[in-house]
Amino acid sequence: MDHIGSLLTKVLKKRGLYKHAEASLIVQQSQEWLTKKLPKFIRDLRVVSFKDGTLTVSCTNSIAAQECQQVSHELMQYLASECGTKGLEGVRCTRD
Repeated sequence: MDHIGSLLTKVLKKRGLYKHAEASLIVQQSQEWLTKKLPKFIRDLRVVSFKDGTLTVSCTNSIAAQECQQVSHELMQYLASECGTKGLEGVRCTRD
């Protein structure tokens, strides 16, 4: 008998929704991690998307962008351990 985790993965892959679900999980986990790691910049950092191996974080000012860039390697390590993402190649911090 299949476990619910493997069953869900099979169904998502069959319907072509696995990459969308994985991207949503990565965005959610990243936003939560940034909120805990950089609490002073909760209003300034917003995880926008995960596409083609790049996680995009929108920053409202240059100080927030710099802080985000400094912790980006730690974020990538966290996502690799927590979500098991193998396709994460980098974090891009963009200014609004």
